[in-house]
Amino acid sequence: MQRIFAADIGGTHARFGSFFRDAAGVLACEAIAWKNSAELRTEHDVLHAMRSALNREPKQGDTLAIALAGPVSGLRGRLTNGRLRLDLAEIRKKSGLRHCVLLNDFQAEAHAVLTEAGEKARCITAGAHAPKTAARAVLGAGTGLGAAMLAPHHCPDCGMRWLTIPSEAGHTPFAFVGQEENAFHDFLRRALHVPWASAEHVLCGRGLALLHSHLSGHTLTPAEVGATALSDDTPTLRWYARFLARFCRQWICSTLCLGGLWITGGIAARNPLCVESPYFREELVLSPPLGALLRAVPVRLVVDRNSGLWGAARAGLTSPCGHTANGRK
Repeated sequence: MQRIFAADIGGTHARFGSFFRDAAGVLACEAIAWKNSAELRTEHDVLHAMRSALNREPKQGDTLAIALAGPVSGLRGRLTNGRLRLDLAEIRKKSGLRHCVLLNDFQAEAHAVLTEAGEKARCITAGAHAPKTAARAVLGAGTGLGAAMLAPHHCPDCGMRWLTIPSEAGHTPFAFVGQEENAFHDFLRRALHVPWASAEHVLCGRGLALLHSHLSGHTLTPAEVGATALSDDTPTLRWYARFLARFCRQWICSTLCLGGLWITGGIAARNPLCVESPYFREELVLSPPLGALLRAVPVRLVVDRNSGLWGAARAGLTSPCGHTANGRK
């Protein structure tokens, strides 16, 4: 049995979990705990928090896998919205762990598609039947906006494997259509002091709050907008659902994810009307040349709030050839 200690660390919450692969090769969860991530500064703080949360020592596991909401290079990374800086090379030496894996949070969300969290995602559009090896994709909006994809890869030693491919799609310019939307674009540029608005500027929590302010004249927090304007048929819901669907459409066309698109992130999970409304479904396939392709892609909403943790754990699984699912020895 392989035991994986996993962490999914964002700007607000740090999730910790103990997972294992059973005799049938299935990833299972033993324990999950949440902590505040604001106090985390170094890898030693992370290990201390993990010991406290799970009541286990790292050396009791085979692999430590950490997903981080920020840039990652090898075993080093930093939290974008926080002070945490990680270097897992030192931890591996001191703890005696066989494997350490550090990955971006949306690479972890891509891995999560292949776990229990992905299997239990809510169906938004059924799509068409696709080969099991068809590419898959994931995106999600919360404090920021992320996107990644899964592509099949043949390993000579252990057969077909999945590669997670990160992206910076959230930082590309957003496509506004028509006079009204371009008026919002001007409002957004002035509010954010930017030359042009990215998809993240539009779809993240702050963008949602600014959209509501532009449409209603009321200034609310993103959570307040969700509670008051995304639970019913309001102008804010209509606009936000269309904007989210437009980004989904662009990501489907970019990745050709015939195996499905999984939508994650706090905004859609807490406010499912964003993806269940007719405004989302209509905008999603609004592309005359590619309508048939877009209708063929299954779209699912991830409702498990620990999906990134499941994904990090899966990234730490080792194959018969000794590689982790994230591709490292």
